[in-house]
Amino acid sequence: MMRFEAEVILHLSEQEAETIYRALLPEARDIPSRRVSVEVGVEGGKLILRAYAMDPVALRAALNSFIRFIDACLQSIRSLGL
Repeated sequence: MMRFEAEVILHLSEQEAETIYRALLPEARDIPSRRVSVEVGVEGGKLILRAYAMDPVALRAALNSFIRFIDACLQSIRSLGL
């Protein structure tokens, strides 16, 4: 039973949101921990990340990992001028 949850909504361009969504989807589907589950979605220019965890430590770790991954994707996209 997941007792802790967080939702992060990032307002991006539609192209950035869609690109990052496609990059995150495999990671969200294949998390190696049973303590955490993650959902990602995209609505127009909004990238939505939802994390559910059994404890706050697992929730924080998942959020840190995914937010860093999103940041790396954004930096790459923007440095390439896509």
